[in-house]
Amino acid sequence: MVYQVRLLKGILEPNRSRYQLQNAEAVTRLGWKLLFLYLLSLLVFAIEGYFGIGSESFSKEITKMGVNEYEAGKLLILSGNIIAGIIHPSIYIFLSALFFWIVTDIPYIKIVIVQMIIFGLQLVEKILLIPLFVLMDIGNDANPFSLGIISQYFLRSDYFIHFFSEITIFQFLIIALQYFYLKEFSERNNYLIFLMIVLFYLATWFVKAFLAYIQVGVFV
Repeated sequence: MVYQVRLLKGILEPNRSRYQLQNAEAVTRLGWKLLFLYLLSLLVFAIEGYFGIGSESFSKEITKMGVNEYEAGKLLILSGNIIAGIIHPSIYIFLSALFFWIVTDIPYIKIVIVQMIIFGLQLVEKILLIPLFVLMDIGNDANPFSLGIISQYFLRSDYFIHFFSEITIFQFLIIALQYFYLKEFSERNNYLIFLMIVLFYLATWFVKAFLAYIQVGVFV
């Protein structure tokens, strides 16, 4: 069976997509879909940088800066987001696939395809949140789909508020979808597969919280 990589179908028709990928003897359209994901990621991260999403720490420093410093800061944030738009899919698709390949017995190429499907869902979440953040003028910590708002009532640590802000409804859906694919591809214990996925996302949320915790204005 020849499997054609279709990201949207992988999200909306997971049963059919999983069956075809599980029995695939060859894969087509992989390169084009990868190129599409990289371009879409670059565009989404650039738009976020343009609107200053995720740069709330820098925004607090605006009133203290001169015009030149302010423009330099905006350029720095936009440049950083563009670089992140290239690095992020590389880490999420290939490096994470390497991690799951080591802890499971699933062929690397099939894990890469699953990560591509999951990364597509990650981008959908980002795209849906951009107008929400811009129109409501809120930051990621106030994301109504995350635990960030609730955590602000109980926590005083900015770091852990950033951490819980990363835990969204979409992230639960992404974990469920990833588990749905990987548990059928591997003969390993399902609990082990689930544990590996949860640990991966916990590590991801901790790293993102740390990056959000860093005061961007320090580098301007």
